[in-house]
Amino acid sequence: MIKQITYFIIFFIISSISYSQVDPQTQLYRNEPVGDKTYRKKGIMDGNLVRTLFRNDGQIGYWEDRPSGEWPKGTGQNYLDGCTPLVSTRLTAPGNNQYVYFAQTSYREEVDKDLTTGQLWVMEPVPGYAFPSSLEPAQSTKPGTWPEQWSRALPLITPEWDGYWFGYFGRGVLNADVETFFVMDDSQDREWYRPPYSYQPILGDATRGGLGLRMEVRAFQWSHVLAEDIIFFHYDIINISDTDYDSTLFGFYSDTGVGGLSDGADNANFNQLLDLAYAFDADGVSNDPPPQWNCGYVGYAFLESPGNAFNGINDDEDFDLLGAPMIDERRDDGIDNDKDWIGYVDLNLNGVWDPDENEPLNNDVGADGVGPFDPQYINPDAGEGDGVPTAGEPSFDATDKDESDQIGLTSLAIEVLSNKGPTAIWPKNDNVIWEKMQPGTFDTTIQNANIQILFGSGPFPLKKNLRERFSVALVFGSDYEDLVFNKETVQQIYNANYNFAKPPYKATLTAIPGDKRVFLFWDAVAEESRDQFLGYEQGDPTLGYKKDFEGYLIYRSEEAEFQDIKVITDSKGEPKYWKPIAQYDLKNGIKGPDPIGINGAHFWRGNDTGLQHSLIDTNVVNGKKYYYACVAYDQGDPSFGTTGLLPSETTKIISEDLGGVLKFVDINCAVVVPNAPVAGYIPSQVIGDLDKVTSGSGSGSIEVVVLNSDSVLNNANYKVEFDSAGTSPYYKTVSYRVIREFNGTIDTVLAKVDSSTFSGGALGPLFDGLSIIVKNDDVVDVDQENTGWIKGFSTLTMPVIADTNFKPNILAWPADYELEFLEGYTELSFNSIPINFKVKNITSDYYIPAYIYDDTVNVGQLTIGDKIGFFETLRGVRKFTYLIGYYAPTDPFTLYPQAGDIFRVATNKPFMGGDYFTFSTTAARVDLEQASTELDKVSVVPNPYIGANVLERRSLNASDRGERRIDFINLPAQCTIRIYTVTGALVKTLYKDSSPIDGSIIWNLVSDDGMDIAYGLYIYHIDAPGVGEKVGKFALIK
Repeated sequence: MIKQITYFIIFFIISSISYSQVDPQTQLYRNEPVGDKTYRKKGIMDGNLVRTLFRNDGQIGYWEDRPSGEWPKGTGQNYLDGCTPLVSTRLTAPGNNQYVYFAQTSYREEVDKDLTTGQLWVMEPVPGYAFPSSLEPAQSTKPGTWPEQWSRALPLITPEWDGYWFGYFGRGVLNADVETFFVMDDSQDREWYRPPYSYQPILGDATRGGLGLRMEVRAFQWSHVLAEDIIFFHYDIINISDTDYDSTLFGFYSDTGVGGLSDGADNANFNQLLDLAYAFDADGVSNDPPPQWNCGYVGYAFLESPGNAFNGINDDEDFDLLGAPMIDERRDDGIDNDKDWIGYVDLNLNGVWDPDENEPLNNDVGADGVGPFDPQYINPDAGEGDGVPTAGEPSFDATDKDESDQIGLTSLAIEVLSNKGPTAIWPKNDNVIWEKMQPGTFDTTIQNANIQILFGSGPFPLKKNLRERFSVALVFGSDYEDLVFNKETVQQIYNANYNFAKPPYKATLTAIPGDKRVFLFWDAVAEESRDQFLGYEQGDPTLGYKKDFEGYLIYRSEEAEFQDIKVITDSKGEPKYWKPIAQYDLKNGIKGPDPIGINGAHFWRGNDTGLQHSLIDTNVVNGKKYYYACVAYDQGDPSFGTTGLLPSETTKIISEDLGGVLKFVDINCAVVVPNAPVAGYIPSQVIGDLDKVTSGSGSGSIEVVVLNSDSVLNNANYKVEFDSAGTSPYYKTVSYRVIREFNGTIDTVLAKVDSSTFSGGALGPLFDGLSIIVKNDDVVDVDQENTGWIKGFSTLTMPVIADTNFKPNILAWPADYELEFLEGYTELSFNSIPINFKVKNITSDYYIPAYIYDDTVNVGQLTIGDKIGFFETLRGVRKFTYLIGYYAPTDPFTLYPQAGDIFRVATNKPFMGGDYFTFSTTAARVDLEQASTELDKVSVVPNPYIGANVLERRSLNASDRGERRIDFINLPAQCTIRIYTVTGALVKTLYKDSSPIDGSIIWNLVSDDGMDIAYGLYIYHIDAPGVGEKVGKFALIK
């Protein structure tokens, strides 16, 4: 084990033992199963630029196991070898009346254990707080890790919590982008339980040793640019023993590894004013091969220390909102100590909360922490709208960080890690831990060594039945200045009671690969997001909290961590923002760079493009793996507070192991590999005239796009029918539905696709492997392309324009018209002047009044230079619609319209209710005869293989060469590939029997014997039953 810094979270306790009737809540805790190593689980926190292993016994990072404090995520640069919380006490053993010491923790080495049985005397996870078969502790972003039922030992838990995240601020409340929760206890510690010491924390309970401590642990990550280098760790310690521990200290132990496994010299220091301990590499350069990297700083920010609510002193020198000092405040006394809890607003002054009148609840949301504008709201619960604080509500007791009389950082020690004897600060040396954690002890003399650090806070009392809390943040920075900046951000988030501005809800992204293209589409759930951090919509409490969604960013990366596209830097050259391939934002005037920025880097808020929910990415290479994310972002608020608020983006989390095996893909992300289809592939077909409606008046068209050819049905018939609101001429298209007839069964496969999704050529929802692009003519105007003679002909110039001469009684009417010329002036215009034509509304099948708009001296006759006009009647009022010019021809020859000639005026108009298109589909198939003619297209990529392949993923493992591969492409759907040396020795046999849309197979250049193959020339033979055979060759060049 090389360079390391070690922090232990420690409680030192001098006890006065007393016994009394147990508190009901404590009894619920005691009734739970004890912690046991059987329930250990390991997870990864990777919700921002920090990625690290964690375990549900409290350990963060793990020497030689990776990632351990990796920062930035995706670089393979690790800063931790392990850290953990620790609780200890000194008390007088009942059996022999001697002092005994406790150091309650869990760590990978040098811990207390039974030398006979090997039983570890460490903190262990309590069962019931994760899904039993899950290998990971419960995480907010992974519902599959949640227990089916949250433990009823937790305060305020009811059956309504099941199926929702057990959020810090309430049922299903996802305040942080990523959050984890688990519980552990010290029941397995039997060191002082044995004779002659005989200390039993709970008399009569032989299952519980140690101090009788329960620890509830949370970790938080935010992806916001200001918090992307930070993980918060939040610990609640509950004394469920029979003993009052009157003098307690807490600490944190960390074995850092700045510079990686091969680097063995660190420095460390602290800043008591900032409550910050930190470590950095002695020479600033990693020794890990290759490549070496410049090391940053890792810090441990002590955000919240335990409080002393029994000494009559204002330890943290804080005041309530009225200016009165807060002395001995507690988080479990049922008092709003700082007076910041805000009840409901009684708008109608009737003395009760009226939800039907949208009276705002503020903090008065009840024990589950959820109000009517939260998507997971079910109904009013205990304490909701009652006008008094209730446990579980925001800004009160457990959810208010200010209601604790905090002590702050009181000790820090640095030691050489290699000392594993009885005087070192390893967890096994309980008495040494006690001594080093005494208040006022600050020892930083050891530097430039493989070191461990221990820092703490106290003393404070830990009474039975009560809980104390501490919070530590793991902070990273490129240098000390950057570390301090991030620590200040940490403190702001903490000071806001973890109420950091949160991004919108995550959209659900679907990605479908094709041949040199990828189809992407996503839902609109993010657009309904609300953020109570920003106050009420339009300042009106009855409208609920503000909707601040602004747009979508579409990211494409060649790495799961998206670090290769984080190329937008600040004025210091530090990467701050990712570059998207597409961006769609609301048309609301919020655009361009956000005015706040961070060190000169400004978030781009968009160009008022309007929203879109689909994209076809054609800038891709077949065979390459792509990582996509659809990230929703909010508006930010330049006027918020004194410095403004930057826009926030949702997280984008894709987890892979070092071998590139996917472990987790979040709902707004996707991983795909585009490829050409197999030989002989005949794609699915869409059959039908979609340029015009099968029936109806709408002038638009639709396009049916095949997204997933495998899902397209054979001989299915579809009807796309539109709905509209209002009556002609003032109607609007509002939606469409898709009706399918297949195998004699009629189904509605899409019920109501809103017209808001029509703009910009956006793809509609996926059904049967298909998606519809609707081209709706929202604006009524003249369709010049389809306007003109349909019977007969004239050389006259006859342009058609909207009539603007009779304002305000003008209207572009959504209809097509036919102007028919007559034999003589046999018709009368609306003003009784004879005319030689008549006009019919062919959309609605009736004739309408027409007239000559006479621009010449020949009044009463249609002559060159005049215009032909006509109008509709709406509720007894004439609405003049269109004018047709009657002008001289552009060539010398003049041919006047003859009787019976018909001139059509076509208009662009929206789809009306009842308009529909019809089409049918045929499924994709493979034609073996065609496949046999395409065997010559089979090839090896790259050929020759010269040292590497552009399709290979980058390796983050310094000791591993990484992926090696060649691709066989354009293969038949079913075939066997045999690879030989030039001497005829069989090296590898590959079998293909996969989807017809993927005509490739990858070989990792490993033989059937498990050996990396040598460089040289190789022969391949392809045998495709029913298709044919092919022989080819490829070369590997070193």
